[in-house]
Amino acid sequence: MLVFWQRGRHIGPLELPFGEIGPTGREVEVRVIDVLSISDGRISAIQVVPDNLGLAMQLGAVQLVQRRQPL
Repeated sequence: MLVFWQRGRHIGPLELPFGEIGPTGREVEVRVIDVLSISDGRISAIQVVPDNLGLAMQLGAVQLVQRRQPL
């Protein structure tokens, strides 16, 4: 397993599981996890798992809702 950060500027449409986000021009930083499958001592498959929620939040496509505390 590898964990790393990708950084860049959002300049084109971005397709996410919940829809497309048009270009914003914002700088973004996304944590990504690569899960490597090993067969016969060699990498046989790679599954990339990006933090799409964190990315969507940085682009203003979703927001966290603050719950009010009960009195």
